[in-house]
Amino acid sequence: MPDQELAENVSPIPPADRLEPAEFKRGPGGRPTRQEAARRHHALLDTSIRLFLEHGLDAVSIDQIAREAAVAKRFIYARYPDKSALFIAALEHWLKDRLDVLRTFVPSDERAEVGLVKLGRAILGMMLEPDALALQRLLFATAPRFPDLAADFVARNRHRGVTEVERVLRFYAARREIELSDVQTTAEHFFIAVFGIPQRLALLGLRESPAQERRRLRLAVRLFLNGCRVR
Repeated sequence: MPDQELAENVSPIPPADRLEPAEFKRGPGGRPTRQEAARRHHALLDTSIRLFLEHGLDAVSIDQIAREAAVAKRFIYARYPDKSALFIAALEHWLKDRLDVLRTFVPSDERAEVGLVKLGRAILGMMLEPDALALQRLLFATAPRFPDLAADFVARNRHRGVTEVERVLRFYAARREIELSDVQTTAEHFFIAVFGIPQRLALLGLRESPAQERRRLRLAVRLFLNGCRVR
């Protein structure tokens, strides 16, 4: 198969958790086992995201990715129709690992304001790390050229982090500190209130000082709680 680069028309790819390794024959001299295929797939996604971060999407070729990931080009094309689809899958792979920060967050028995400030710090730490900002810029640059692919990515991943915020908010609602009439929308508002402005500034290279970020976070949490406190 020829080395397909950024194609004009791209078919949506399936969710990352459905990107299973291809079936391989077993036996002496046969193809790799399923376990080995999974390991190679993991290495492919790790290598891809590293190269995209280092050089940008356009400057990285499928040949280079295959070479540095130590996989055959046919291994890549059996899973992804082109480089842009591989980029989206690698981004999902990267995001899944980062969301572990929120999945492991345990709300404390302290009052809601203290607990939500701690949650906000975890969100900011995840959203403002240099790789996260670099990937966000890459995604913004890619989306206008491949709107269907970008829309598919957003649809699958929009609520992944918000779900963890919902879990924490339900904890404080159960303690009767806040009211939740629409938990998903409320969680989305909290998410945006916490990282919206800091992320926009950071994307422009204008990140605030740590002290300013702390003040902004505390104010965001207080404003949020004023809107959903139990009266």
